[in-house]
Amino acid sequence: MLHLSSFLNRVPLLPLALCLAVAIMFVVGPVARQHLAVDWPNQRMVIEAVVINEPVVKEKVVVVDLLTTQGNKKLKCRLVRDVRSEQIKLGDGLKIHSYINKVHAWKSGHFDYQRYMACHGFSGELLAKPGDWQHKQLSLADLSLLERTKLRFLMWRHQLLEHYRQWGVKDEAYGIVAAMTLGEKSQLDASLKETYSLVGASHVLALSGLHLMIIYTVISLFVGWRRFRTASQVFIVLSIWAFTFLVGLSPSVVRAAFMISIYALLSLGHRERMSVNTLMFTAIVMLLANPLSLYNMGFQLSFMAVLAILLFCPMLERLIPLHIQMEHRWLKALWGLACVSLAAQIGTAPLIAYYFGRFATWFLFSNFVVIPLATLLLYLALFSICTCWWSGLQALMVTALSAIVVFMNNLLEGISHLPLRSIEGIHLSTLQLGCIYLLIGSGYVLLSLRYPRFR
Repeated sequence: MLHLSSFLNRVPLLPLALCLAVAIMFVVGPVARQHLAVDWPNQRMVIEAVVINEPVVKEKVVVVDLLTTQGNKKLKCRLVRDVRSEQIKLGDGLKIHSYINKVHAWKSGHFDYQRYMACHGFSGELLAKPGDWQHKQLSLADLSLLERTKLRFLMWRHQLLEHYRQWGVKDEAYGIVAAMTLGEKSQLDASLKETYSLVGASHVLALSGLHLMIIYTVISLFVGWRRFRTASQVFIVLSIWAFTFLVGLSPSVVRAAFMISIYALLSLGHRERMSVNTLMFTAIVMLLANPLSLYNMGFQLSFMAVLAILLFCPMLERLIPLHIQMEHRWLKALWGLACVSLAAQIGTAPLIAYYFGRFATWFLFSNFVVIPLATLLLYLALFSICTCWWSGLQALMVTALSAIVVFMNNLLEGISHLPLRSIEGIHLSTLQLGCIYLLIGSGYVLLSLRYPRFR
């Protein structure tokens, strides 16, 4: 632990991380994508596979992700919608007789569908008609230990989602609660996602460090024994990673889990300060484990948000003298939230404009609304899961959760109708995006040199 602390304090990892990113962009990434590409035969094949996600029911098809028991190939499957396909659930085994095709090429702006599918490990896609498939009991022994573990945790998540339905969480409330607590976003209404995007609040729908820090804090209150500090921190880290598996190992959650794990280890030596080096060390490990993560939008947004917070938040906080903040605790809390929101926006706004052609002008106002409500909702959801055996209390919790979601949605809907709610039609090239971040980095360096007290 002391060696890790010394390493993170002395070795500058930002240049190393940038060099690794460049190497992945020009060398490793293309090789990894080519490795995923499979020349599927131009004939119907019989495959046996396991459903590894929550099925998404659309107008004409039911979309499921499959993992073949032979070869562990990940496939995107569209089943023609009927009564049978609507009953498919996570963990079901399927035997399918159909053509398997390469992932089709499709681009919209800077979004590359083939690259997106490669980032998520897909090597093909198929369409199956009602007569092309059937249920089959499959042995999972041929799957890797990691895949079996992920599937087991996802099945536990499915049970928790079913509990939400049994408790009476419905409609929009169910979609929001499922997304914010368990990372299941398939039930979110498209118009609701658009509202959150317009006001700059989409980040609360994606699991991230906010969610894991709440879990870390809650568990620490119960098991943070000073007498058994090492044992308690190990238990907390294992709990964090269990939750990470439970929500599907998304890049933003893995990043947060890794950083919290390092934070927990450093806390044993009373070195609890998060740093840019800690973030870069996390990025390097994740990129070495899966180079294609670099192309994942969630990975990019998550790391840029945290990097900007680590760099710019201390500068912004010092704009109001510390003695004034200490005299007015409400001002300190509000200013702290504003600084985090502004810093995160500095890091992510160029990427959001690059991918979506949009800049949400009311993001600061939205964050003052959505972050406190989202935090309250997360605490209530966690408390509901821990007290699921108490039926009387569950009814009260469901009512409270639904009321918070409705109130939050109504507020954000109102903000989305304010004048100049967003700037649309922004078109950035990759070179322009790089130049913007170069300007942001240069600005930080110049401010640090000109005003050392703000660092």
